[in-house]
Amino acid sequence: MEQYPCIKIFEGSDKLIYSMAYAYPNKVTQYAQKFIGNGLIEFVEMDFEEYRNLLIETKSIPLTMENYQTIRNKIFDVAQTISGNHRYVYFFLVGLLNNILKEPIHAQNEFENALLHPFATCLEELDHILDLQEVCTKAVTTCLDKENRSDTIMSQRLCEFVSEYPGFAEATVKIKYELLPKKNGKVDMETMKDIHDWDLCETDELLEIMHQDGEGVSLMPYYLIEYLDEMLYFEFTDMLKNGRFVKRCKLCNRYFVLTDKRKRDFCDRPYNGGRTCKQVGAKLFYDKGVAGSTTLLAFLTEYNKVYSRRYRAVDKNETELSGKDMSAEEYASWAKLARQARSDYLDGKITGEEMLAKIKLE
Repeated sequence: MEQYPCIKIFEGSDKLIYSMAYAYPNKVTQYAQKFIGNGLIEFVEMDFEEYRNLLIETKSIPLTMENYQTIRNKIFDVAQTISGNHRYVYFFLVGLLNNILKEPIHAQNEFENALLHPFATCLEELDHILDLQEVCTKAVTTCLDKENRSDTIMSQRLCEFVSEYPGFAEATVKIKYELLPKKNGKVDMETMKDIHDWDLCETDELLEIMHQDGEGVSLMPYYLIEYLDEMLYFEFTDMLKNGRFVKRCKLCNRYFVLTDKRKRDFCDRPYNGGRTCKQVGAKLFYDKGVAGSTTLLAFLTEYNKVYSRRYRAVDKNETELSGKDMSAEEYASWAKLARQARSDYLDGKITGEEMLAKIKLE
């Protein structure tokens, strides 16, 4: 039996990948065609500062019945900080929290403890999101960024990552089959849209519409994703399988997916809330000239140096940290400052020297 919420992923007859999200049976809450990998990269690039701060505040509240409603509200407040920032992270997280809290309580003794225990589980899952971002960031920088450690072959980097994070490689994604409309040997997504948009459920109605434009009905495969970890794992492995890599945008310095073999330096994200990096990037860099390129190269060098300090600290406990190691919180704070400094430089608000001085660490 499927667990809800879940996402079903189909390969359409147009060779695009489609995802259909179900908050509960027979209710499609969203669906879209997409290039696999964008969700993983947007998760890696998400700013969790507000989320992290509110989670720390929530965990400091004593887990007692007097604080029952306060803690419950706070748990969902933490999740709410990422609403609208990612298409499926919020979807899976809130669904999981609801599933944990609606589990029936069978304990006859120590009823209060049984009532409070799900809160502890929810807090662990909220913490897990931050851990998962760390792992996914390592996966992307190690295995999908061809410009990072370009002297090391990809298979070696993949082995290093899997050795360090064996749990991530043990994730499983279910492949299931369902009677679905078929066209050109794949799922006929246009017909699927009609079925869900028109809310058809009677067998005769379904068969009639399935035979109108397509090739009838067949047992068709799809991926069933029930947890966030599975979705991220699916995107990562699919990118590896199809040789789809990532690159840092020269304007905003965030990763973006290379969807083809053409040389690309800028992403499609809005730049300062207006036109995209791709639209404004080339002109900005042309205007900056050779001096600007040298300054931005120095910025990238410093950025990679600081990331290596965070990279070294990932598996260390507090007693093992050296003076130059960085915690996740320290790195997140520095990275936010660095992105703002770079943006101010490109907008002409500060000089290149001032930008480099702002991001330089002792």
